[in-house]
Parts: sequence; structure tokens; C-alpha cells
Amino acid sequence: MRFMNSIVKLYQNTIHKVFFELNQCAKPGGIVFLGDSITDFFRLNEFFHGAYVINRGIGGDTTDGVLKRLPESVYDLSPSKVFLMIGTNDLADRKSEQEIVNNIDRIVTAILENCPETKLYLESVYPVSAARHKKIKRFLVGKRSNKKICRINEGLEILAANKNIPYIDVYSHLVDESGNIRLEYTIEGLHLTVSGYRAVADVLKPYVME
Repeated sequence: MRFMNSIVKLYQNTIHKVFFELNQCAKPGGIVFLGDSITDFFRLNEFFHGAYVINRGIGGDTTDGVLKRLPESVYDLSPSKVFLMIGTNDLADRKSEQEIVNNIDRIVTAILENCPETKLYLESVYPVSAARHKKIKRFLVGKRSNKKICRINEGLEILAANKNIPYIDVYSHLVDESGNIRLEYTIEGLHLTVSGYRAVADVLKPYVME
């Protein structure tokens, strides 16, 4: 586990440096997607044709990580829009739901203060699966549960209302009748298949293209 954490940290540090370099090529006014591996793996250009989208997801990232990298991930880009979806890895790190919502509050506040012309959209945390199915890898889902995720999302919806920013409920579009992420939408209970990303893109497209 310690070795894997070291690999993740090395990867994240490398990506931070890549973002600094890429920012020199980026045009202001883009649409930034900010988050963890679920964002990192999102093939944005294939789903949002005609939009200038910039992926600032990093695998394994948490709310603490996003807070530390806001300059290179958001501020330096002067984006027209930011789509924020973060928090699932905090559950894996055993943070409480309230701690996660509080950290996301700090992220939202920082973006609004430093990028007042940017429109910020707050997405729900996506569901996971506890289904007894051969494709579901319980060790990877770990400490995450949809009960906890729903409590986070309730807090995020209130947060968005208080900050007067749009809250986007993606969660309810991904779950099945048992409350798990649909099997066809997930690779192993946490990350998304192409079909899963297509479902997410269908929810987000009106906000991206408006």
C-alpha cells in the first residue's frame, strides 16, 4: 500500500508540472473540468464537439489536492466555466462527509474569489457499486458507499444554493433500481465505461454548450 501511495504521489507531482507547461499553450476562456481519475479518464473532446474543453483531472486526487493546485488547474487558465466533481477519494481516505463538504466549500469559495468572471458548476459525486457481481472489485470500492455519497451530495446541493451556483445531479442518472451504479456504466464499481461517460455527457451537455 505504501508503495502504491508513492506511485500515485509521483504521478500527481508529474501531472502538476505538465499542467504548468500546458497552460502556456492554452487560450483563456476555456471550459475546465476539475477532479480526480473519473475526470482524468473523461475523453472530453469526443463528447463535447465544438467546445474548448480542458481536462484538469488527476487520478487519485482528493479535495485537499485540488485546493493546493487551483492556480495551475484553474486560475492560470482564466476559464469561462469550471465543472467541479471531487470527493470520492476522500471517502477512501476516511474523511467524514462533513469534512468533504467543508473542503469543497473552500474550493468553491476560492474559485469564485479568484475567478469572478468564471461560471462554476458543482457536480454531485458519482455512485459506486456494492453489487455481488464478478466485475465489481470490492477492494477498489473500499470505504466508499452510496449512503455516504448521498449525504455528501445533499450537502453539496445546499452549498450550491448558498453560493448561488448551479448544482448538477449526475448521481441519479447513473444508479439502478437497487441504488448501485448501473453495471453497464462501470468498469469495476468505481470508474466509468464509455457508456457511463456517455450518460454523464448527456447530463452535462446543456450546461457545457449554453
